[in-house]
Amino acid sequence: MKALHFDDADFARHYVEDGPGRFVPGYAVMQRMAAQLIAERAPEGADILVLGAGGGLETLALAQVQPNWRFHGVDPSAEMLALAKTVCGPVLSRTEWTEGYIQDAPAGPFDGATCLLTLHFVPDDGGKLETLGALRRRLKPGAPLVLVDLCLDKAASNYDDRRDRYARFALNSGADADDVEATRTRLKEVLHTVPPARNEALLAEAGFKGIELFYAGLSWRGWVAYA
Repeated sequence: MKALHFDDADFARHYVEDGPGRFVPGYAVMQRMAAQLIAERAPEGADILVLGAGGGLETLALAQVQPNWRFHGVDPSAEMLALAKTVCGPVLSRTEWTEGYIQDAPAGPFDGATCLLTLHFVPDDGGKLETLGALRRRLKPGAPLVLVDLCLDKAASNYDDRRDRYARFALNSGADADDVEATRTRLKEVLHTVPPARNEALLAEAGFKGIELFYAGLSWRGWVAYA
């Protein structure tokens, strides 16, 4: 499902300039870990699929530590992809882009894939499972997927407390108060967050093996799993 606020050029630009690092604990370190985990299985000249690539931040981060990798970024937002091409200017020759969803991506097969800060936009009505299944089908056997997702159980009694904790971290990290409040609202009204165990079950149902938690920051979780 497209997150409509990313179609606004000003919002997209602000997100890239001042977004994830203030809302995601250890954002830069998490990206370095993702690159390391993929490199454990991927060849030197790997082809990497990046789902939710709009903005280009993770593609640039991966490309800077792996100078021979090539990337195919997929995102439904034209505004975010336009920014990604600007952000990835230093490595643009190693990138290709698809405006759309995972079903629109090339068949590959790829040597690795990422789905960072993205799956929580997809409803858990079969959409999450189809997304993960489509990722697996585009990977070579044994290739790694790195998934990082915001894991909040909307049915839990402490849901509002966890949402407040998320907001406090962003405020303490220097995020604008209005941005934080708007994001806190989107958590409830736009995002389709699920608890960590649900993501692990979906990965297994989609056919991934060796599912391993490698990152936890407040309500964010990250796994590596293998096709």
